[in-house]
Amino acid sequence: MTDVTDATTVQEKPASGPGLLARLIGVLVSPKETFAAIAGNPKWLGAMAITLAIAAVCQYLILSSPPMQEAMIDQALRNPQANEQAAERIISILPYAISAVTLILGAGFNAIVAGLLMLIFSTLMGGSATFKQVYAVVAHSAVVSSLQGILTAALLLAGAKPSGTSPPGANLAIFVPMLDETSFVTKFLGAIDLILVWWIVTLSIGLAVMYRRRTGGIATTLVAIYVVIALIVGYVRSGS
Repeated sequence: MTDVTDATTVQEKPASGPGLLARLIGVLVSPKETFAAIAGNPKWLGAMAITLAIAAVCQYLILSSPPMQEAMIDQALRNPQANEQAAERIISILPYAISAVTLILGAGFNAIVAGLLMLIFSTLMGGSATFKQVYAVVAHSAVVSSLQGILTAALLLAGAKPSGTSPPGANLAIFVPMLDETSFVTKFLGAIDLILVWWIVTLSIGLAVMYRRRTGGIATTLVAIYVVIALIVGYVRSGS
């Protein structure tokens, strides 16, 4: 009798879902199944705390690296009215300031992203996901974009040089080394980071799970928006 009661009790306990580490790894290796689990138990605080901490540390390492410091000072001194000592002083505190802003405003930025996605998929398209679910998707998908900061920091520490004030990374400009680095094509391709494309696809999978839609349509739309933004960035940076 005792064994039967214990077995029944175990079966009646609700599934708690995968733990934080399992969810973060799952987003990388099996996003669809992981987001399905998150949908049923949309925890977001742990994932956001870890990804924001990684982002803040990476921002500090990137901006405080000698190559980036030199590149930013050179850029600042191109202004004839710039004061060298003032520029060096401001740039020296930039790593601390950006890291702090990342930690302080990161959660709010993610809330804005989740709110815009809710506006599109819930309000305009009649979806039924809750804000907490979408916020959890945004928080967990950030583990992919965190890899961009880790890669960039690692490349700088290994001796890679930035392109102007743009840090090295897994962008498409690496495939056109023969072109002038100030050209529109180079700046446009440099604005398309392969890890951010991966993040967009991962985010699309999460949204597709939450809203029960096809991943392809969502991913195509978000990638198209990203390409348009990259075109604008490329145009501005090239001075066309």
